[in-house]
Amino acid sequence: MMPTALLPLRVAAARHSTAVAWTVYALVLCVNVMATEALARESDLDQPIDIAADRSEFDERAGRQILEGNVRISQGTMLITAERIEIALQDGRLASIVGTGSPLGFEQDNESGEQMRGEAGRIVYDAVDGSLVLEGDATLTQPGQRLSSERIVFNATTQTVRAEGESNSNDSGRVQIRIEPPSRNR
Repeated sequence: MMPTALLPLRVAAARHSTAVAWTVYALVLCVNVMATEALARESDLDQPIDIAADRSEFDERAGRQILEGNVRISQGTMLITAERIEIALQDGRLASIVGTGSPLGFEQDNESGEQMRGEAGRIVYDAVDGSLVLEGDATLTQPGQRLSSERIVFNATTQTVRAEGESNSNDSGRVQIRIEPPSRNR
């Protein structure tokens, strides 16, 4: 039997575990939203989620979960890496996710076993309006396609992608798209 003095610690640990689970669920949702077009590997969702970070903190009153320091989240073929991930809850529901890195990255295999990758300096997911924004040298790469820009916005509700370059910049700040030609049978 557990001493009653330790009960508050056990309750706090259970709440922290729940917050971490929300954090990971939200990040997995973000990556799968971005990868929908290329058909991310569905079986990844049945795999366990593993999280590693140097620090983790949950503030129940503020509804905020913070993972910091070499954050690595994996589930099946999906891998998310970042320096810092912050999850905000509002009324017990996911409100937003903000991740930063140098760069923040993700990768996942699609159903054909081809790897999809993305990276940016910052990622913001707004669960209320369903938008996912990659900012700061953002890149999305899928088999046969590559999109790079200063800012890429994906709206899950409307299923639209918008890329924005920096005005008054050289070519490296502009929206750049590369589509590989289909392979020829010889």
